[in-house]
Amino acid sequence: MSDWLMAVLIGVGIGAILGVGIARYSLAKLAIRGGILAQVFHYLACALLVSSTPFIIAAIVVGVPFLMMFGTAIGFIAVAAIMTLAYAFVEHQTQVT
Repeated sequence: MSDWLMAVLIGVGIGAILGVGIARYSLAKLAIRGGILAQVFHYLACALLVSSTPFIIAAIVVGVPFLMMFGTAIGFIAVAAIMTLAYAFVEHQTQVT
């Protein structure tokens, strides 16, 4: 297993665990009305956003090159932004109708 893949798996694993807590905290502040699809997008956005920091720490420890580490972390954040937009789209559809 390559160092990059190991760092990604560590980041995603920790993000999946911590994402649950972040999503629950967010749900306590504002309820989701978009159904199960909105909840899935919300959780994925939380998990991916939280995954970037553990990935960076793991990548530094295992020795992933900086540009590869930086690009992957930006990729995590970009996919989290896309999931947030998808969540917002689904949530907006329920409020309009």
